[in-house]
Amino acid sequence: MAVEKMKLMNIVAPVECMHDILRELILSESAHIRNYTVNKVADSLTMTMLSKYEDPIRDSGRFTRYKAEKADFKIYEDKLEEISKLLKKEIPLKKTDSAKDIEQIRERIDQIHSALKPLGRDKDEHEREIREKEEFLENIENLRDMDIDIGEIRSMQHFNYHIGTLTKERRIKLRDNYENIPAIVLHIGSSSDGESYLIFSTKQDEEETSRILKSLNFKEIEFPENTEGRVRDVGNDVRERIDELKRRRESDIVVIEEIKEKYFEEIVELKSLLMLEKKIEELKSNVAWTRNFFYFVAWVSEGDYDDVSKRLETCCKHIIIEKIDSSEVEKELVPPTKLKNNKVIRPFELLVNMYGIPNYKEIDPTFFLGVTYLVLFGAMFGDVGQGLVFVLFGFLLSRKEASPYGEILKRIGISSTMFGFMYGSIFGNEEVLPALFVRPMEDINFVLYTAIGFGVILLLISFGMSMWNLKAQGREDEMFFGRDGLAGLIFYVSFLILLLQTVLKDTKVNEGILVGAMVLSLAMIFLRVPLYSKLKGQKPVYEEGASSYYIEGGFNLIETILSLLSNTISFIRVGAFALNHVGLFLAFTTMANMVNHRAMGLAILVLGNIIIIGLEGLIVLIQGLRLEYYELFGKYFRGDGQAFVPVSYMER
Repeated sequence: MAVEKMKLMNIVAPVECMHDILRELILSESAHIRNYTVNKVADSLTMTMLSKYEDPIRDSGRFTRYKAEKADFKIYEDKLEEISKLLKKEIPLKKTDSAKDIEQIRERIDQIHSALKPLGRDKDEHEREIREKEEFLENIENLRDMDIDIGEIRSMQHFNYHIGTLTKERRIKLRDNYENIPAIVLHIGSSSDGESYLIFSTKQDEEETSRILKSLNFKEIEFPENTEGRVRDVGNDVRERIDELKRRRESDIVVIEEIKEKYFEEIVELKSLLMLEKKIEELKSNVAWTRNFFYFVAWVSEGDYDDVSKRLETCCKHIIIEKIDSSEVEKELVPPTKLKNNKVIRPFELLVNMYGIPNYKEIDPTFFLGVTYLVLFGAMFGDVGQGLVFVLFGFLLSRKEASPYGEILKRIGISSTMFGFMYGSIFGNEEVLPALFVRPMEDINFVLYTAIGFGVILLLISFGMSMWNLKAQGREDEMFFGRDGLAGLIFYVSFLILLLQTVLKDTKVNEGILVGAMVLSLAMIFLRVPLYSKLKGQKPVYEEGASSYYIEGGFNLIETILSLLSNTISFIRVGAFALNHVGLFLAFTTMANMVNHRAMGLAILVLGNIIIIGLEGLIVLIQGLRLEYYELFGKYFRGDGQAFVPVSYMER
């Protein structure tokens, strides 16, 4: 439930160990090599570090950026893709520690590809020819009873022929233009697809006849070359050829399946090794080297550092590894953020990351968001039956793999179920279960006041988290005098006490003291820069000039007061949705009673639950996020960090 501490791992080792060391770093999936400098300079992390910390390794020689030889991996990626298509199975990646070198990998891919490609080519050719011949048989179906020898027709010296089909609409157009066609037109059959014709024309009229037939979209039937005999005999010959082609195709498929069964695991390993080698080559662009040594830098979490060091020392005896704390380089480099949460809270990292990645010096808000979001959702959507439906959907969504969406649905479903027992509601019915806490509709004011009270507690916690973050980030002026710091907290608490005493008409704290504290805190916010500079004994520095600072500060005071009020009042929606949830079901219950038909009434109640779960459930999900993002995150969470992305060849 925190941001893991990062260490810079500085590596110096002989050049001949480069491949093995980079390989181990990739396989460890614990090294982050992206460089995020303060100015977002697109540069190698290694070269950035080398420019500042070169002295400890200067004796090793003059380091320059390593230029790896361009290795063409695409050829073999394409071959693997072709193999995948031939096998009709996606080739996944897997973790592997096989010791094959790149030449062995390429050679084996070539062998498997060479064995499969002819089979696939033959199978595709057979399938193409089968399709063509089956289409031909379909086209000549209406000609089977014709007593015509195809060979004799083809051997005519003074006439050309056309055999084909027309749609029924085009047939009418053909019939209406018989006198304009310089040819003999014979209607020889009908089918659901159209009408079949045999057309004879003289050689000199062929061009005109072809033009007319083309305008009618005449679909000509092409007989195979060297076709002899009557149409029925031709059809029988074609069927025999189709049967022969299918046998050959099945034979190819059997061989391909045998290869898939026998070598698929090896193919998976070959693809994984190829991607590993490709990633190693990419990683070499982050290396600095001399003729004998290379230098490499990576971010590694404190928890993984020792394990990664041992792996690297095992693969290279002459390696030198130096650990640098993130605090030593924080002015030049921004450490990546790696969150560490338990299994219960971890799915809510998704909601945090939708807003932004916590920066390295911020409190990880995942735990706070997870707990408060569960309470907010359950309070707004408290129902035993409908909550269990959410749990069921969560299990269905996570059935194949641990989906964060499914895990979140499970948790909010459990929260909804627990609040359902507190409200005594099951599928909207409040007559079955006793209410362990309150029935919302029976005590509306209590529900609304409780919602606001809960919001006040969350806002006070947010002030504390904000001050912690500001202190950690070195922004002490804002921690003491900022609107989300101590000054803002004093104003908010003073205002709450004053408001509460006014409502209850019971004075515990002198009103003058409270008003004075509010005025003083607003003055602290307004004069933040000069006050803090005075405390530090420094001259005030206004980024955009003194006049702009004070004008902006005046508007900032108004915004501070309005935002604190709106932040607090916004939480009334929690109670409002709890009431709305009950009221919406009461509407469906009333409609069910009005129909005076048991089956119809039951159908209305079922439909009502579906609408409430689907529509209102979605609205409550969004409203809960809105409260988290705008009312709470806006106070203490910047979300401008960079995610820890370990270098890996596995797909993420």
